[in-house]
Amino acid sequence: MQSKTSPKSASPATPVTVPLGTASAFAVLAGSTVTNTGPTTITGDLGLSPGTSVTGFPPGRVTGTQHVADTIAAQAKADLTTAFDNAAARPSTATIPVELGGTTRIPGVYESPAGTFGITGVLTLDAQNNPDAVFIFKAASTLITASASHVELINGAQSSNVFWLVGSSATLGTYSVLRGTVMALASITVTTGTTVDGRTLARTAAVTLDSNTIVAATGATPPPPAPTTPVTVPLGTASAFAVLAGSTVTNTGPTTITGDLGLSPGTSVTGFPPGRVTGTQHVADTIAAQAKADLTTAFDNAAARPSTATIPVELGGTTRIPGVYESPAGTFGITGVLTLDAQNNPDAVFIFKAASTLITASASHVELINGAQSSNVFWLVGSSATLGTYSVLRGTVMALASITVTTGTTVDGRTLARTAAVTLDSNTIVAAVPALSASVS
Repeated sequence: MQSKTSPKSASPATPVTVPLGTASAFAVLAGSTVTNTGPTTITGDLGLSPGTSVTGFPPGRVTGTQHVADTIAAQAKADLTTAFDNAAARPSTATIPVELGGTTRIPGVYESPAGTFGITGVLTLDAQNNPDAVFIFKAASTLITASASHVELINGAQSSNVFWLVGSSATLGTYSVLRGTVMALASITVTTGTTVDGRTLARTAAVTLDSNTIVAATGATPPPPAPTTPVTVPLGTASAFAVLAGSTVTNTGPTTITGDLGLSPGTSVTGFPPGRVTGTQHVADTIAAQAKADLTTAFDNAAARPSTATIPVELGGTTRIPGVYESPAGTFGITGVLTLDAQNNPDAVFIFKAASTLITASASHVELINGAQSSNVFWLVGSSATLGTYSVLRGTVMALASITVTTGTTVDGRTLARTAAVTLDSNTIVAAVPALSASVS
């Protein structure tokens, strides 16, 4: 029966925060071992009790204090147990699906019917303009986050008021970002490249780290601002070139190039005709040399941009908004269709930074919607790019080494190779400028 003091229309009361006691000073706290690989950075204390084995520091770095099997670590572990029990006793305000990615949650105490939680993609926590808003996720069994998943905080939400209660063990996927305090009964595994804006507190077993950033969240630390939309990459005189290479330009078949073709310092351009250039060929002249210098400047400019997101290698089948993207493996591939959504901003810029390679599959496509323009799409490739047969790529490819454009491929943009060859075969390449960016279908 509905209580007279709790009308049916009332929302569940916002929970109060979980009291961590002395455990709040710890970014990492474990029961058996703490093991690290790589250049992990921990902002806050590191503690272990009753275990005695902490390994991997250095190369890992702790900006706070290490407490190993001492009275301070023991007290922190006791306070962690109290906090764990406090959170476990909270009544749930909602039972929700296991998968949290792609959802937005308001303050509350959440459980899943399976006793597990997972995050694939982005989970958004909305404090509804209440900086004291608390989010508690109670997983009776496990918490597993996918590679490159993110927890985003909006409208005043703070990592210090987000709690992940895990009945056994937690595993945080590579290059993911988790916000909040993880309190696991057993172990916590933080895989390669993952960031935790919060704490990893394991009651009985190990915390395992690998090239991570872990910052003990406090109420005084506001959530980071949303990344701003990047500005375009300045190509300088290289913007006039549809094809630009360092060693050779080689063509087979009836390739059509709309824009200039340049080579410097190499001198060998072959396959024209049958290939056709509607612009000018600059081979080992001062104009080609200047374009190559401007390409180097543009390459370094794009490389220095901070990433707004780390995303999976495979871009096909996804839609991306403006930003600077990297992959955990340093490579990108496109199978199927990649859609770039400018969100009605004709100046929107997309930069994909592949530390190693870009490889697109046969018949793959890059599609532009809501005002996106090829002139504002950039593919930064740390070694070489290979564009699959009869595919359509939109944007400027800037490769440190070579670019191979296979049979029948269309590039609505540019193929600019700094040190090695551009190889063509019966292609259509149109130097993308704002007036031409929708000209290739």
